[in-house]
Amino acid sequence: MELRHLRYFIAVAEELNFSRAAERLHVSQPPLSRQIRDLEAELKVKLLDRDRQGVQLTRVGYAVLVRSRKLVHDAESLLVEAQMMDQERREELQIGYAPSPTSVVISEILARYHELSPGARITLHDLSNVEMMSGLRAKKLHAALTVRPPAGEMRGLKFETIRHHPPGIICSPVSPLAQQRAVRPSEVAGSKLVVYRAKDFPEYHGWVSKVLGVSKSRLVISEECSDVMSLMAAVQAGRGVAVVGDFITPLIGDRVRFVPFVSGAHFLEVGLLYRKSDHDKGVKGFLAASMVGRQPK
Repeated sequence: MELRHLRYFIAVAEELNFSRAAERLHVSQPPLSRQIRDLEAELKVKLLDRDRQGVQLTRVGYAVLVRSRKLVHDAESLLVEAQMMDQERREELQIGYAPSPTSVVISEILARYHELSPGARITLHDLSNVEMMSGLRAKKLHAALTVRPPAGEMRGLKFETIRHHPPGIICSPVSPLAQQRAVRPSEVAGSKLVVYRAKDFPEYHGWVSKVLGVSKSRLVISEECSDVMSLMAAVQAGRGVAVVGDFITPLIGDRVRFVPFVSGAHFLEVGLLYRKSDHDKGVKGFLAASMVGRQPK
């Protein structure tokens, strides 16, 4: 028995006329009659009563009609769902990310996304904030997991906060600051600082100045670094302290020490950045996965 047999039977049962059913199905009447006879033979039951007055459903025919409609509907739904899943599998999302700020959340988000969209594919791109903003505007990226950009750079983009991270410093284990349970920003304001390169992370310098309560021109910068590993290496070597969010703690091991600030002001926001005008189903699915573990304000 094939779905074709059921579709033919449904048409005849609804029209109660072979000629009209054949016209509806765009087939000739003899093959239609033959398919109905084949279905009755396979089921070993009589589905239709045929006489000079027309066609009537038998009692069994009524029951088979109900089941046939459901079977055909389920088969058509399966076809649509399979095509949608195949489309998701073939549409690969390009996601930019900042490894250090997103280290706490990225594995959870990816796991939830693959639960929501089985077979979907993602390519992750380790990029600076400048590169992520450029990639989004050029439509080379679908979204980016990163820190909140400055408001003036958000034209055409939207940022959804996932986590708020309190700030602190990382310092060498032999630094006097490493023995403290917490540190005041004023204790660090005049210290030598290891920072991220301004050309790659322009918003970082402004954030550090706000946290420490001094202007950017008064920051004492001893070394600029391109990534979190070189930042930790410079701090470990005694080049200075670095102002960071507490998301860095899973990465540091025994190389450096994280000391939180006494005040929790100027939290670092980590979240998903995407184009406001983007209605891509994959982006919506990734956003939904990101929001599941969203941290309340």
